[in-house]
Amino acid sequence: MLTFALIFLCGALVGAIGITLTADQSVYSPAASPQEINRNLTLNNLSTELNLNESQHERLGKVLDDYFQYYHALQDQLDEVKSSGQEKILEILTEEQRVKFQRMVSEAQAPPAAQ
Repeated sequence: MLTFALIFLCGALVGAIGITLTADQSVYSPAASPQEINRNLTLNNLSTELNLNESQHERLGKVLDDYFQYYHALQDQLDEVKSSGQEKILEILTEEQRVKFQRMVSEAQAPPAAQ
């Protein structure tokens, strides 16, 4: 059930961000981090679409703050697991295999080329 809720929240978050990217330019500030921009876009979009009152807006902001903090903590853990796994793989490979493996990893992480 928790997994389903997390997937739903991620989908809602991505959808809200996608919809508002062109709608509300006031949430962008030069000093804002990508996380702050995503949070503000989501908060503003949900507040507008759901016609939230001020109390609901503030409470939603706190929920989103907690969600983003939790999400980034999970992402950090996933990055650590990935790094640890790659280190263990590198330990069993020959030097030639390591070079090929690192190239494969780099290619897999590279963004797809625009066509």
